[in-house]
Amino acid sequence: MNSISLYIIFFILINLMVILNFKRIKLFHLLQDNPDKNRKFHLRPTPLAGGPILLTNIIIFFIISFIDESIIANEVIFENKKEFYLFILGALLFFSLGYLDDKFNLRANLKFLILTCLIFTILFFDTSISIETLKLSFINNKILLSNYSIFFTLFCFLVFMNAINMFDGINLQSSLYALIIFSIFLIFYINSLFIKVLIVSFIFYSYLNYRNKSFLGDSGSLLTAFILGYLFIKLYNLEQIDYADEIFIYMMIPGLDMIRLFFKRIFLRRSPFSADRMHLHHLLISKFSNLKTIFLLGSLILFPIFVMLLGFNRLAIIIITIFIYSIVIKKNN
Repeated sequence: MNSISLYIIFFILINLMVILNFKRIKLFHLLQDNPDKNRKFHLRPTPLAGGPILLTNIIIFFIISFIDESIIANEVIFENKKEFYLFILGALLFFSLGYLDDKFNLRANLKFLILTCLIFTILFFDTSISIETLKLSFINNKILLSNYSIFFTLFCFLVFMNAINMFDGINLQSSLYALIIFSIFLIFYINSLFIKVLIVSFIFYSYLNYRNKSFLGDSGSLLTAFILGYLFIKLYNLEQIDYADEIFIYMMIPGLDMIRLFFKRIFLRRSPFSADRMHLHHLLISKFSNLKTIFLLGSLILFPIFVMLLGFNRLAIIIITIFIYSIVIKKNN
């Protein structure tokens, strides 16, 4: 048995221990999400443990990488230790912002400002995740961003992180999306121990979430969004992902839902960051059970990805998916 397999078994055992001793570990019960019968309809206070569970796995991976330096040396995602350390710093910062939001319910504008500053700081120090050129499958020439690179990358991160943060609404929703994307990364793009560790942690968290024992919380959704955004850009810059519109297809459903909600809220003369129950998952769950809603959401996410991986025209996939999304919204509104 090679060392990679041993590390995977180790992380499986660690997460299994978390599941078996979940009630006894105070770290995972510091923050509780209380039902309010307005937007939160769960029956009892529920720990916001998804973020701490995910961060715990990342920190353990970080510690092991000090003991076995070959781990980072074999990770294509991180070209050197500096990139890895900056990634860990980013993970801690975005987790902390989400944790503060979970605890104090930060004003949306303040949260957006802090989020912007954190992303800009990471981009300033880590140029490996700066998008320098745009390659689109339906345009022959590359679009050079030159001096606008950092601002365009900042915009992409902000859009994606807000979309994922807003997409987290019902049990298994965010974890299903993350598991789909991480699994596709592993199967089609890159063999990475780190991604395998993320998959293990999300599988075990999903069990707790399915049993209504834990929610992801803003700490978890912001951390997940940062990791996904980081990996998308890294794989694109490493030319594992060929085109920017390929990334758009992966994040299409959360992105479309965010855009729709932003414009609808502005039309209603409300803040685009205000909370409501007009999300896609809210519309679906008002007519279907939780599992049926998750099945429909998973199908909407997987359909354009699956068709793209079969080699169909990406622009056509985007247009068709927008059309399908519009029909789903119209029929369930």
